[in-house]
Amino acid sequence: MSRTLRLGLLFALICTAVASCISPPDFPDTPSIKFKELEVVRLPPAFPGDAPADSDTITISFEDGDGDLGLSPEDLDPPYNSVPGPGGTQLNPNYFNYYIQPQIKDPVTGEFVDFSNSFAGEYNARFPRLGPESGKEAPLKGDLRLAQRWTLNAPFKAGDEIRFKVSIRDRALNLSNEVLTSSYVVKGR
Repeated sequence: MSRTLRLGLLFALICTAVASCISPPDFPDTPSIKFKELEVVRLPPAFPGDAPADSDTITISFEDGDGDLGLSPEDLDPPYNSVPGPGGTQLNPNYFNYYIQPQIKDPVTGEFVDFSNSFAGEYNARFPRLGPESGKEAPLKGDLRLAQRWTLNAPFKAGDEIRFKVSIRDRALNLSNEVLTSSYVVKGR
């Protein structure tokens, strides 16, 4: 047997031994998240006379044991339909998989309170399917980034201190823990 062939076989045996020793991570099937970063960038007015805006990008890390995170554009049938039941007018919370609740600091009490503008869930979003295309269950770990644009005075005004509560849901409708972002004070013009 040639030296090259012996080294190749030895390398293959080492790779097989190492691969058999590595086991996939053991995460719960309910997603778990941690806050990583809130990045705020002031955007100039789009047109003369318009108000500037803030682009807030929230980064969270996630772990999920069965990897059933994300929704595709085709995921519109129950339980992911936009309104539950025929003639329904209430938005189905399962239509979304990324839940965001802005909070504003009360200047009198110093406590953060949930901010509501017009209807519940208006800040929620959907993120696309993650993980292997095969659909095979596998643990997933990574980061999710969500960017939202807030025009000055619509809804937050200069001097407001805001932060966000965030959670995610998997396709089996398991809801993650809830995390709080850091806060920031909205700048004036």
